[in-house]
Amino acid sequence: MRKLVLKSGFSPGDIVMLTAAVRDLHHWYPDRFLTDVRTLCPGLWDNNPHLTPLVEGAPNVELIDCSYPLIDRCNETPYHCLHGFIDFLNRRLDFAIKPTAFKGDIHLSDQERSWYSQVHEATGEDTPFWIVAAGGKYDVTIKWWQTERYQQVVDYFRGKILFAQVGEFGHHHPKLDGVIDLRGQTNLRELVRLVHHSQGVLCSVTALMHLAAAVETKRGVPRDRPCVVVAGGREPAHWEAYPGHQFIHTTGALPCCATGGCWKDRIMPLGDGDKRDQPGHLCVDVVDQIPRCMDMITPEEIIRRVELYYHGGMLKYLSARQRRGAERGVSATGINSYDQQSLTLHNARMACERFLQTIPEYPNQYRGRGIIICGGGVRYLTNAWVCINMLRWLGCRLPVQLWHLGPRELDGRMKALLVPLGVECVDAFSVRQKHPVRKLGGWELKPYAILHSAFEEVLLLDADNVPVVNPEYLFQTPQYQATGAIFWPDYGREPRAQPVWRSCRLRRPKEPEFESGQILVDKKRCWKALRLSLWFNENSDFYYRYLHGDKETFHLAFRKLKKSYALVKQPIYSLRGTMCQHDFEGNRVFQHRNMDKWNLLLTNKPVPGFRYEAECREFVRRLWRIWDGGMASVKVPVRRTSALMRNVPRVQTVMISCPERAELLRKTLKNLARTDWGAESVHVQMDAETGEDRRDRQTKTTFRALQWSLGTNAEYILFLEDDLAFNRYLRHNLEHWRPLRNRAVALAGLYDPNLRASAYDLRNQAVVVAPQVVYGSQAFLLSMSAVAYVVRHWNEVEGMQDIKISRLAGRLKLPLLYHCPSLIQHVGKSSVWGGPFHQAPDFDAEWKAA
Repeated sequence: MRKLVLKSGFSPGDIVMLTAAVRDLHHWYPDRFLTDVRTLCPGLWDNNPHLTPLVEGAPNVELIDCSYPLIDRCNETPYHCLHGFIDFLNRRLDFAIKPTAFKGDIHLSDQERSWYSQVHEATGEDTPFWIVAAGGKYDVTIKWWQTERYQQVVDYFRGKILFAQVGEFGHHHPKLDGVIDLRGQTNLRELVRLVHHSQGVLCSVTALMHLAAAVETKRGVPRDRPCVVVAGGREPAHWEAYPGHQFIHTTGALPCCATGGCWKDRIMPLGDGDKRDQPGHLCVDVVDQIPRCMDMITPEEIIRRVELYYHGGMLKYLSARQRRGAERGVSATGINSYDQQSLTLHNARMACERFLQTIPEYPNQYRGRGIIICGGGVRYLTNAWVCINMLRWLGCRLPVQLWHLGPRELDGRMKALLVPLGVECVDAFSVRQKHPVRKLGGWELKPYAILHSAFEEVLLLDADNVPVVNPEYLFQTPQYQATGAIFWPDYGREPRAQPVWRSCRLRRPKEPEFESGQILVDKKRCWKALRLSLWFNENSDFYYRYLHGDKETFHLAFRKLKKSYALVKQPIYSLRGTMCQHDFEGNRVFQHRNMDKWNLLLTNKPVPGFRYEAECREFVRRLWRIWDGGMASVKVPVRRTSALMRNVPRVQTVMISCPERAELLRKTLKNLARTDWGAESVHVQMDAETGEDRRDRQTKTTFRALQWSLGTNAEYILFLEDDLAFNRYLRHNLEHWRPLRNRAVALAGLYDPNLRASAYDLRNQAVVVAPQVVYGSQAFLLSMSAVAYVVRHWNEVEGMQDIKISRLAGRLKLPLLYHCPSLIQHVGKSSVWGGPFHQAPDFDAEWKAA
């Protein structure tokens, strides 16, 4: 018996045709073949009696990559798409297969037939319904009909016909009102079952049309399921239409489809890099953003075709009881996350163009000039404090708004600190109730604050930016007066941003990217560009994949809307961890400490060339004299007696490594030996695995190291990786660290790669962090009780060892502390995993506790 594996990478609608070919192969040549399939939609083959599991590459198993070249002659020959794969197999196998049924071959189990449909679950009873797919895939936008027209059809039949809207995630399916909303709620097999229960289908030429014919109907209803297809002129009717369907086409009515389907793909380029953007694939006659062949099909025509099934007696409208159930179902499915899904390169251009049509005119409700700083949280408050004090010290009297994200970022104590400086604190989450926004995080907050601040003219400053002159004069510069916007340059151009510029139909300008640590804008003159910038940031889950945060969103928006701006020509002057920006005369104006933010514990090293550093440090000292660093909100349990504090805990050092890093391990052990750690034994847990992902290997090695440590008599373990440098007084500093001597530590970090702080523990030379912000396991200090808990619950958390250890230790309800300054540094130049290589900006090799 011949063994065949039929393979195809085509879309679901095409695979429905392949199911028919397999059926007919076995009908005409029974007991001659064992067949199996390899397709992208295995759900279409469930319960198929003609399949036998076969192994590719096994003896006597033939792999056939299926296609249907017959489609290339479909405009001239009288064939249906059902003939496509059959024709291919006939040529390949030298057979004479013929179609045995005018439909695909989809099989349901008895259990599937007995299950309630999702519509039944929503309405509470077996309510008749039609399925509607009011959109389509982005690769072939020429098939789309306008959503507004679908809505007219739905509205006309409201109370008579219940529609259930479907649509796959990642495709274009705008929400319809008055329907059961199942968009994104059905996988392919669930869609098959939904079709089985449906009374009818309304769609374009798509897989759903083929399923409407291929899936059996329920008992007691007509064998051929009603289906109305909005087809236009892309495909010839005889190639796609099924008996019993209302296939509404315009082939032959326009010059572009006078001799058959045009087979074009898109109405306009999408900028996604697909070959379908090429001119030969684009519609040549577009009206109101749809092809003319689709525009010619009116909602009235669709309504008439649907009504035929009812006027002819094949179907009946909803009864009064069923109408009430329909209303329940519509209400029950009113909330759907489908519309919150991320943009893609396929749909970003169209979504952007649609948004541009909705931007309102400038509301003329803003007044005056002011400064906006986004600075919530204890770390950013420290930096904002320095920035605001410098502004006032330099004589700037402009009003200042400090924007933050909720009370957790800025509590009443923190706000009170800023009152004497004339600062208004604005909770963006409260503003969001009046001005909704899709996403609002740290970077997204900046354009949001610009737009919704009370000022008409805005100077935006990052919290870690330090002005060196009173910046008020920038509003008077000729460049600002001429354009209403000043931007400052970043270091260079990010290569990964190119697809987004292409998506916006823009040539990337030959100038640096924007650096948004400072922005000066007149909202009245730049309103639409600012609104577009905010929209880019609202969709940060897409745009930030190609852009570094918010900064280039301003660049894109101003270029897209052809809004003039002034870009300072003077390049950044770099200091350690600091970008110095200038005015148009070349004078330094701002010192942006983007990589060396002020630390409330003042562990920042002096930066040569940094102006007014002494003044800034004094501002920080003034802050920690009047503020507890946020510790009032941290629950610190009372631990051990003072007598016990005199005893230094026993600490065992455990290090992980692997044979490939033997030289790096040697250097790290040598670095450790140079400290006062002395002859303390170090247990090195070597990775003995081979041929496995290095992440998995490292995680398993960590687990073995923690297991080994449970057999020691230590009170704490110092868990280390193998690529480190050390503070020379490591032992001295740990022995004098109060949280360790006091046994108040479950997990502490000795290496801080700039984690987001929850509080500064000024008394204990530590930063408090939340477990969910921890990354990097270069140097963890763990109590043995924490080790035991982590080992016991190891498999309850997904991720590598840094995630597992921190999240599990966080369950022990003790603060996670990071020694400040960092006593251990990550060494190297690039990440093994391909991401950015992180280091501790506050590492001090010579720091010694008093």
